[in-house]
Amino acid sequence: MVAFVCLLSVAAEPAQIAGRIQVSEGPTPFISFVNTTVTDVVGFNSAQFLIFPKTGSATRPIKARYARSYLEARGYFNPQNGNLTIPVFGLYAGRPNRVSINLGFNDRVHRLRRINIVITTPAYDGGTYSNPTVIQPRLLGTALSYDFILLKGYAQNNTPIIIDSDAEIRWVGTAGVGAQSCMLFDNAFYLTSGTSLLRTEFDGVTTPVADYSAIGVTGFHHNIDPGREGMIIDVDTVDQTESVNLEVDADGAVLRTWNLADIISAAMVAGGDDPSLFVYPAPNDWFHNNTCAYRSSDDSLIVSSRENFVIAIDYDTGNIKWILGDTTKHWYEFQSLREFSLSLAQGSLPPIGQHSLSMPGDQLLLFDDGAGSNFQQPPGETRNYSAPRKYQIDLGAFEATETWHYYPDPSVYSPFCSSVYEDAPNNYLIDYTLGGPYVYTGIVGLDALGNVAFNYQYDELNFCGTAWNAIQIHWEDVDLE
Repeated sequence: MVAFVCLLSVAAEPAQIAGRIQVSEGPTPFISFVNTTVTDVVGFNSAQFLIFPKTGSATRPIKARYARSYLEARGYFNPQNGNLTIPVFGLYAGRPNRVSINLGFNDRVHRLRRINIVITTPAYDGGTYSNPTVIQPRLLGTALSYDFILLKGYAQNNTPIIIDSDAEIRWVGTAGVGAQSCMLFDNAFYLTSGTSLLRTEFDGVTTPVADYSAIGVTGFHHNIDPGREGMIIDVDTVDQTESVNLEVDADGAVLRTWNLADIISAAMVAGGDDPSLFVYPAPNDWFHNNTCAYRSSDDSLIVSSRENFVIAIDYDTGNIKWILGDTTKHWYEFQSLREFSLSLAQGSLPPIGQHSLSMPGDQLLLFDDGAGSNFQQPPGETRNYSAPRKYQIDLGAFEATETWHYYPDPSVYSPFCSSVYEDAPNNYLIDYTLGGPYVYTGIVGLDALGNVAFNYQYDELNFCGTAWNAIQIHWEDVDLE
């Protein structure tokens, strides 16, 4: 179907562009395809689009550049006849979009040619995602290092959902999957379905990457996180529930496997303890791994066990380095695990039921849910509030010092799910899921001065299903080679 397009101007020589500019609709209102013909086939080297933000918005334009090699490989450029298709993603739905397209050529005289068009897109009804409660809008003049947000939700079959800092939907998933696990990696979205890893391109095309059932994987859970070389996925296996991680590359090949049941059991045996009193086979959720992070400074994998603690292991050997957690929980009753426990500096609180580990500036950032254990007994402390926290880890002193936290007023208790991530220094994105408790998902941005840059609330769907986790992405300068 051909979408409405208004051609504002074309700054190009007849020797380089021929024929009319046509725009066809994509798989969603947020994607369109601009079609033209390039006559300087030999000299053509790239195509770039820029989508201007809506009037009055502080959000930066979406800009993406396609190399000729990328366009040819995807079938968008025909080197025989010069037919060119430019996928434009991140459009506003249900309104005119001002779009500028630059075509690059090797010709020194006519190196860059610009086409300015208006693309009017169909409306989109995203339910609560289209109708958030605006507690604090993004204001002009607000300085943020990021403008686009990936919402990881599984309540609908459109994972992932991308919004901008105005809470405008700018992209929805096309794989027909409502997946908890999702990540932007290698200029595409990776998500899970059954025992398979899928890849969805920005143009909406989805391809299966790998199926892991042959190695005992029975399903995926929680997150996909950046690893040392690839992506770290959280899997269930025939033997273990939520305590096995795989690092895989962009093609889905397994690079490493960490079985936390084996790692912790070995340490407990070496320390003279019986691991059967702490580590359990499937289907017992004794560990409940919900996120991982790579710490490059000492080549460690940092793993969140909501039931127990944050644990650091050597990336290659799997040997335990340290543990940070509530010492009133069951794990601390075992001397073999207690010897790995970091002490806490005065005034620092331990994380409880934590989610969304990351290591910005070599500090440990996490969302401290504040809810005690469900499986392990004793369950430890339970607070009546949640808080994002950051820790400095000093291995020389074997101590963790809390360096930052955020306490909103009024406080929010989000006992499960939720996340916090830092983009540029002190530019945070917080996701309160089940805040209130159990009534909404809150997406909050903090600027470098600690001010609330925006605050949006969405109806809670299917127990954390609206957006159990949310993270910043950068679509203001995408380069597709």
